[in-house]
Amino acid sequence: MKALMINHKSENSGTATNKGLKWSVWNDIIDIDDSHVVIFNTLARNAILVNREILNTIPTGQEYVSLGFLVNADTDEVSDWEDSYCRAKTDMTYIDLTILLTHQCQMKCQYCFEGDKDSTSISDGSMQAIMDFLKAHKDTCNRLRVTWFGGEPLLNYPKLREMSMRLIEFCRGNEIQYSGDITTNAFALTPKRCSEMVNELNVKRFIITLDGPAEVHDRRRPLRSGFPTFNRIWENIGHLIDAGARVTIRMTIDRENAPFIQEFLKKIAESPYAGKVGISFCRTIDYNFTPEHIRSLLYSEKEFAEVEWGLIQAAHSLGLYRYSFPYAAPKGGCLRKGDVVVGSDGVIYKCLDTVGDKRWAITSIDKFNLPDETPRWYEEWSEWKPSQSPACSQCVLRPLCNGGCPHNALFRDKKHGSNLQCPDWKPNYRRQIIELVKENDQAL
Repeated sequence: MKALMINHKSENSGTATNKGLKWSVWNDIIDIDDSHVVIFNTLARNAILVNREILNTIPTGQEYVSLGFLVNADTDEVSDWEDSYCRAKTDMTYIDLTILLTHQCQMKCQYCFEGDKDSTSISDGSMQAIMDFLKAHKDTCNRLRVTWFGGEPLLNYPKLREMSMRLIEFCRGNEIQYSGDITTNAFALTPKRCSEMVNELNVKRFIITLDGPAEVHDRRRPLRSGFPTFNRIWENIGHLIDAGARVTIRMTIDRENAPFIQEFLKKIAESPYAGKVGISFCRTIDYNFTPEHIRSLLYSEKEFAEVEWGLIQAAHSLGLYRYSFPYAAPKGGCLRKGDVVVGSDGVIYKCLDTVGDKRWAITSIDKFNLPDETPRWYEEWSEWKPSQSPACSQCVLRPLCNGGCPHNALFRDKKHGSNLQCPDWKPNYRRQIIELVKENDQAL
């Protein structure tokens, strides 16, 4: 047995004998070659490389028990996990807020899923209601994460600054761990704002979209006036890195720009940003507002899995991407009561993909603590369990993804958003693990 990843060891000191033990149902068996497999326990997120013959027996080593690969024979692991999943839905120790500061955006991306922008911006009343919501849970919450979103959130920077300072003061006074991140086009950043956001407002992570080299990006993501945006965004990424931010460059990919992405990766690799930014590849999705001429350029999920894998390998060869095991989402996923999306109009949603579609609004932020104010569909949604979904019933990944998207599992009807239930990392995670093992074990 060779340990590849150890995240958790059980305190269970079960007897390391053949009697009374079985392989865990959460062991994902990944073929490496004719002689070796990786056993990846998705519950504990532990992984080992072993000779495949071991799967034909029950090993006696205590380490297999403590790492979760073996469990007591009478353990109902699926039921135990789902019970803990359901309990986690009401856990308010971790609150994850996504706050839309405005619906406005200064850019006109050719595939934009938000349609025509309106001028709605978050009000003082909604900001106070958010604080009231947090105060109601200050005795149970020990961690708060806020994601700033829009439209383009930087167009309402005064509110971002004011609200961040209020949140930081609140968390400091109540011994709550606070962190912030932002999804932004980064055009409205300045060196001063970069420093202030990272060092004073505790916005440490920035997710920024660049769709390829300058000529490609500027065609796809110009200002509404048609003015190019790449050079300014590229420069602002440098200011963020200098300020100590963690930056992820996200690329939205379809048939139009896919041929240029490797060229863009080489640009990053040859720049001062190499090794200092993360890389993310995303499929352009057919949303309700996607123009008809864009729809013909979109990849299917199966097609994009191959495109993405080629780009992952290219990024890895350039030192921009590290193969890795998938991370686990917080137990309970987006069904957790503490996972909340606040629209710029103060309306509460449970899914960012449904913002603006009042069919999927729960209530307003000022009424969120009143149980009688939620609609009937929300009751069905909040009671959903992965065992109810055919896609999940035999899947070993449930402890990582919590069953994926419950909205898509139940309704498959959004104003905009993918209909996929499974997480977007699923198609290529095994390929990453195989390559990770091979590059770190030359004996194979």
